[in-house]
Amino acid sequence: MNQQTTVLKKKVAKIFLAAAVGLIIWSSAASAQENLGSLMEQSGSDWIVGKWAGESPDGQKYAIEYKWELKPHVLSVHFKGFDFEYHGIIFYKPAEEQVVQIGVDSNGGNSKGIWEVEYGKAIMKSEQTGESGEISRMGFVYSKVDADTMKTELYGLNQNGVLDNDPGMTLEFKRQKQPTQEKTTGSSDSKSDEKKNQ
Repeated sequence: MNQQTTVLKKKVAKIFLAAAVGLIIWSSAASAQENLGSLMEQSGSDWIVGKWAGESPDGQKYAIEYKWELKPHVLSVHFKGFDFEYHGIIFYKPAEEQVVQIGVDSNGGNSKGIWEVEYGKAIMKSEQTGESGEISRMGFVYSKVDADTMKTELYGLNQNGVLDNDPGMTLEFKRQKQPTQEKTTGSSDSKSDEKKNQ
């Protein structure tokens, strides 16, 4: 009886050991997988994260924000301007090895796009289905002019995913400064109040 118990304990120990080793190997393989943040960093396109705003020659204001929602896996994008608003999310699909963007807009449309990086520019090729079911395709080419300036060119896109030769529109954006949080320590306020009273 004792021999059977000992043999059974050894078998159970081996099973648990094998399961633990398998779990360690699986975990390390999973952690080595790509994610959106690492892909953006590797491609040099992580500069796009932040708030951006611009104004057209005829005085129409527009703004776009790229913000981490679940860093480093999900980035949100929100555009507002030209009597139009769009909200989407961007994420990496490992099975397809693609960076995907899906979103909806204020006209009742929805869209799906694929991101690529070519020649230092971030390109999003999008197919939009309108409220009535009509399909339109566009390419958005984002380029960094300097640390505080981004240029976005909007291109027509054919069924094969090829951009038109020339952009139909170009927008320039300036990076918006993030509001700084003021310290709310009583000592600094009382010192400044003392200086004012002197």
